[in-house]
Amino acid sequence: MPSKSFNEELAEWSHLNLLNCIGVDECMKICPVAPADITIGDLNEATRNSAKLEGPVLKFTQDCIQCGQCDQVCPTSAARSIMMLKLKEKMAQNGQSPANHKSYFALKGHDKSALKRTGFNVYMKNKWKLSGDRLKNKKLASHISKKSFRQAEYLFYFGCYIFTGEQSAAQCVDIADRLSMDYEVLGGLDSCCGWPQLLAGRTDEAEDYHKRLADLVGKSDPSYVITGCAECYMSLRKIKEKYGMRFEPLTTPEWFEKFADELGLEKSDETVTFHDSCHISRKTNNPEPATQLLSRLNPVVEMERSGTNTYCCGYWGLNSDPAQLSAIHESRYKEAKKTGANTMVVECVTCLESFSKDMEAGGVVARDIVDLVHERMNIK
Repeated sequence: MPSKSFNEELAEWSHLNLLNCIGVDECMKICPVAPADITIGDLNEATRNSAKLEGPVLKFTQDCIQCGQCDQVCPTSAARSIMMLKLKEKMAQNGQSPANHKSYFALKGHDKSALKRTGFNVYMKNKWKLSGDRLKNKKLASHISKKSFRQAEYLFYFGCYIFTGEQSAAQCVDIADRLSMDYEVLGGLDSCCGWPQLLAGRTDEAEDYHKRLADLVGKSDPSYVITGCAECYMSLRKIKEKYGMRFEPLTTPEWFEKFADELGLEKSDETVTFHDSCHISRKTNNPEPATQLLSRLNPVVEMERSGTNTYCCGYWGLNSDPAQLSAIHESRYKEAKKTGANTMVVECVTCLESFSKDMEAGGVVARDIVDLVHERMNIK
């Protein structure tokens, strides 16, 4: 039987974490976006059901990027990120979400009717057919929002990011073809993972997307589901647990490690550094697969904040404060440059999209690890 809804879980866990909080401010000291004019007491009071959400606390709720650093330093293991999600839910329910949050979901198609989403999907298919991007045209267009799925050992789950301007989704399918894998593909706006909605406090919408995703994954009944998005990975873990599904969710580095010998990866002499995803490295404590894979591809120098101590890309503030996001990127790029590397590799397409906005000004090239594997594979 399905476990509790997001609303029920948030209410229960927020209450428990409020009881655990002893009022020290370690979480606020480490937070990359916390203002100086609010206290832990202010946040705790606002989290309670009857309290209003206003002023600096509302602004902080809008800006929170859900990086999870606060949870890591709490002496009583009170999960401040869960309490912040509760505040984000209150914000969304009260119609207090910032304009950039609303425009993000509108542009992604999530605020439109199912008919309009379908129309967008058809538009993108036709756009790719007319474009010169043969890899995307050939590898992805036929998979967008398709209705039937065959049973396969591997399912590539791209969701919304099948429409990204990056090449990683098409490259994944190209690599799978070269490996002669038995696979299916799931992608399109109507197969969104629901994690963006959850992180923005839109818990009812997140619940709906999770139910739909579980149904769509079940149609292929795979043994493994592969994704290159950290937030999609979190959703896959959640629906596996919640609906008792049998598949194993894999990040792209975990998938590549399973086929390391067949890929015949060639190693470059160029030194690179690596940006860990908050959701994968910190929240699921799983930084090793990506760093092990990258060590097969390049000499790697870690940044000061790496592994479970990684620094967030800032994406899940949904650009509510553009100056703040640029400051986060600048801080990370300076740290990357300090290693002597000119390339910062990421394992999550969301991190790649986030950093790409300020990449030129940062003086460091951000690349998806999928792109490196696609470039260096030597399959016989």
